[in-house]
Amino acid sequence: MKARTAPILVLLLLGLAFGPGCTAPPGGGGTPTPTPVQTTVPVTTPVPPTPVATIPPGPVVTVPPIYDITIQVMKNPSTFSPDITVTFRGGKGQYILSALTVTVARSDGQVFREVIPETGQGQYSVGDSVRIRGTTGRDEVVVVATILGVDYKIYDEILGSGSP
Repeated sequence: MKARTAPILVLLLLGLAFGPGCTAPPGGGGTPTPTPVQTTVPVTTPVPPTPVATIPPGPVVTVPPIYDITIQVMKNPSTFSPDITVTFRGGKGQYILSALTVTVARSDGQVFREVIPETGQGQYSVGDSVRIRGTTGRDEVVVVATILGVDYKIYDEILGSGSP
């Protein structure tokens, strides 16, 4: 009995293996219809560079004596960390000073702008400062004080090798 079932099993397996190929619809249907593939080259539109903050125009001005404030600007000469630190040092206008904005135009063409954060109760305290990474070259530092809604450019110097 086992000898007869082996050939039947082989025929059954062959029928199952080749059977699905014989179920094509009438009229052939065996040749696939090519699907058009759209080959487009992505067009890259150049994006204009984002404008960077620039140094505020105009000369350094003297703040009226009743609004006088003092800042300290230092550049670390280290080639490892040429940071520029601007520190608020107080003055008569301390309580009406609303912002100290520091702009650094680095010798590599990058421009950074930061506002010194207030650590007092809604006002500046002596020692409030900001640190901006400079370069080992010549970097321009500008500080603008906003007092009673008026901007005063109180500092504009070039710091670094070869500076006065």
